[in-house]
Amino acid sequence: MTEQTANIGIPVISARQSDSPTRRRIRAVTHNPMAMAGLAIIIFWSVVAIFSGVIAPYDPLAQNVEDRLAAPSAQHLFGTDELGRDEFSRVIYGSRISLPVGLLVIVFAMVVGSLIGASAGYVGGIYDLLIMRVADITLAFPPIVLALAIAAVLGPSLNNALIAMIVVWWPEFSRLMRGQVLSVKNNEYVAAATIIGISRTQILFKHILPNTFAPILVKASLDAGSVILTIAAMSFIGLGVVPPTPEWGSMVSSGRFVFYSWWLTTFPGLAIMTVVLGFNFFGDGVRDAFDPRMLGS
Repeated sequence: MTEQTANIGIPVISARQSDSPTRRRIRAVTHNPMAMAGLAIIIFWSVVAIFSGVIAPYDPLAQNVEDRLAAPSAQHLFGTDELGRDEFSRVIYGSRISLPVGLLVIVFAMVVGSLIGASAGYVGGIYDLLIMRVADITLAFPPIVLALAIAAVLGPSLNNALIAMIVVWWPEFSRLMRGQVLSVKNNEYVAAATIIGISRTQILFKHILPNTFAPILVKASLDAGSVILTIAAMSFIGLGVVPPTPEWGSMVSSGRFVFYSWWLTTFPGLAIMTVVLGFNFFGDGVRDAFDPRMLGS
């Protein structure tokens, strides 16, 4: 038998075709330059936040009135503010608030909203109607306006700002998860699990949620930048982090009163911009990786 005839009828499966969907998605993200650039920015600021005590050359709260409003120099890389505090150290320490708070809000809103939406879609009836009407009322307001209103009622503090943003963000995850659950809860594998006597709770957590969570992860990666921007906006108008705690939004706010000291708003503003862009770039890459058209190409 010749080599040509020996190969007749034997299907050839390439390594790319035999890859699992998870591996193909990871490869799609790692081969996306913008997604990797965004991930690099996120990792950079995460390292800065973790080692801020080592990186910052000064105490961010230490005041030196003699050096107030000093321009950027070798001694103070980002200059000083109106109380003589080192702006570079305050920007470094500001990452310890913006990044953890943003991720905490996203994770909490994602978990709570997903569980509420999944249970509403699976149980249905009056419970589903009630949950969705509450979500509709919340989503009827612009997110930043509703967050500011809630924070104004509760009072200016970081904890109240967290509560306000979680209240604003959970309905979006809830509606998205409800739609995903409705699309799969009548599939054959769910019916088979019901017939063999598996409890509704086990069906929801073991059979439905694992097959509906991908869009939630995409939304979380895309919304992280918006949450950090909202935190900065709330602190900017005095409803978020209370001074003298260094936070990028409040630093931009204090700099707006000293127009010619450009460094007071420029450097914390650049920090906000880079972090938001990093999450947006990475979120776009994750969205493309979970796109069925991209996965099948």
